[in-house]
Amino acid sequence: MKYHTLILIASCIKVLAWVVVAIGVLSSIRLGIIATTPIASISFLLGGFLVTAMAALMLLAISRFIHLFVDIQKDLSDIAELIKKEPKG
Repeated sequence: MKYHTLILIASCIKVLAWVVVAIGVLSSIRLGIIATTPIASISFLLGGFLVTAMAALMLLAISRFIHLFVDIQKDLSDIAELIKKEPKG
């Protein structure tokens, strides 16, 4: 199969997304705990979760797009092979 490197990159991006989630959640909780006022604590906690979720979703979307383009190329190659084998007449 072609494009092994792209599949590897997409998998690495997916793993990176989950690492971002883990670090973002832990950092948000830590900042929420060490904040001085309750309003600041809630703001840091919710803001951190929101930023973490957006970053993780973007990375996961990029990973899925890479898989999508590789799958499209594979399907188009299969269609081209079928057209070449089709008898003309």
